[in-house]
Amino acid sequence: MKILFLMDSPEYLRFYDSAIEELARRGHEVAIAVNNQRDKKPVGIEGLRAYADRVHVLGVVPESVGVWSHVAYRLRGTMDFVRFLHPTFRDAPALRARIKRKVLPRAYYWLDAIPRLSAGSVGRIERLLMTAERAIPVQTSIIEFLCAHAPDVLLISPLVAAASDQVDWVKAARLSGIRTGVCIASWDNLTNKGLLRVEPDLVIVWNEAQRREAHEYHYLPIDQVAATGAQLFDKWFEKRPTREREAFCRASGLPDSGPFVLFTGSSSFISESSAEVAFVRRWIAALRTSRHPELREINVLVRPHPYNFHRWADDPVADLPRVTVYPRRPYNPVEQSSRDDFFDSLYYCAAVVGINTSAMIEAAIIGRPVCSMLTPEFANTQEGTIHFRHLLPENGGFLRIASTVEQHVDQLGDCLRDPAAARAETEQFVASFIRPHGRDRAATPIFADVVEHLATIQPQRSTAPPLAPVLRGLTLIAALPAFAVDQLRPQALARLRKRINSAPRRATKRLKKAAARWKRLIP
Repeated sequence: MKILFLMDSPEYLRFYDSAIEELARRGHEVAIAVNNQRDKKPVGIEGLRAYADRVHVLGVVPESVGVWSHVAYRLRGTMDFVRFLHPTFRDAPALRARIKRKVLPRAYYWLDAIPRLSAGSVGRIERLLMTAERAIPVQTSIIEFLCAHAPDVLLISPLVAAASDQVDWVKAARLSGIRTGVCIASWDNLTNKGLLRVEPDLVIVWNEAQRREAHEYHYLPIDQVAATGAQLFDKWFEKRPTREREAFCRASGLPDSGPFVLFTGSSSFISESSAEVAFVRRWIAALRTSRHPELREINVLVRPHPYNFHRWADDPVADLPRVTVYPRRPYNPVEQSSRDDFFDSLYYCAAVVGINTSAMIEAAIIGRPVCSMLTPEFANTQEGTIHFRHLLPENGGFLRIASTVEQHVDQLGDCLRDPAAARAETEQFVASFIRPHGRDRAATPIFADVVEHLATIQPQRSTAPPLAPVLRGLTLIAALPAFAVDQLRPQALARLRKRINSAPRRATKRLKKAAARWKRLIP
């Protein structure tokens, strides 16, 4: 079987490396490619080439260009914003603001004045916009690329990126009779990003909760969504430390090999770097003044998020005793050495503290207690995100969540004294959210089984919507205001800058004219 795995960018390799290796091991011909190469991300094309001995590395695929590409981008951006008018997202202003800033055309900013719509209204609007999407023609170069490589199955991840041009690849595959599978990379992708916008043959998620999200928020038939478990976490179930505890403590800069609490950083969207640093300093101050003697002297290891390292590079906690930042420089999360460091950090710590990050899930897999607290500065990216709720105890989660610093310190102290109590909660979560087919069944082989099954089903063929030429014309007309605003705005700004820059010269000229008139009037 020939499989083409198309990822939005090389950083998605860390979600699917084990699956790619398993498919290749089974004898399938696997090719991997990306839509974009982002220079600011630590994982580049060279990360893909590390797999060149097992798979075909195709690099960056043809991009969508032309008028219809611009129309599609604005249509998809509008779709992505409309989904956040759903009543479920009424307490998610940060998600709504982010999608507005990133992709909503300025001509349609008036939509942000709508507080929210009913679920039925959002669904009807989204289906109308998805019908318009079907009318947009597919770029010839994409169809030619697929025909040249002729995969039996096209896997795409994540498709839900804001205004994603990966939609064109699903549409092109359906025109070409190629089976399509969309792989949802992470636990938050179905609720904090964009809409799927098109219907592939199959969507692959982790668990039943995500199956419901795909059906409720993305309008997919539930039987077209398969839950395989979280393949990216398989390694954590079998992995062992790469060094002794004393060696790890020396390498990380901890003062001794005594107990330590691990703070795991979040992405820049969840906690902006400077705000996160300020939070950590307040948190450590609370530990040092707590009524629990074990916390007043405990070591603290801070592990920044690989994509949110900016302020941590200055070592802003260097003045605090028994606290260290590790790694001390930006790192590539896909490299084996980085993964080993991360696992050892989790394995040897006494407890984990974070704001909202997948590292909390990895800690739960290893059986470590995990604590957090609700704070005003992160309210929009904690309770204001749907995926965070999966971690809460009332939803079957494991997270010890506190409303105040004092409550958090008490919870953390309890976890250190009785780690076994927290372990029962993590076991329950792992069994339902990470490995729904059984804790002892790895997700990667199940993922591969599902892909092999996908190759046996009849692929869906694209059908043009009724009156497609008329709908195409209406879509183009609807996009004209967005084009006009986008085109006029830079020109208007240029005129404004020109007037501002010339203001002193014009004022001086007027003053000279006024002075000349006074001289003529006064003898």
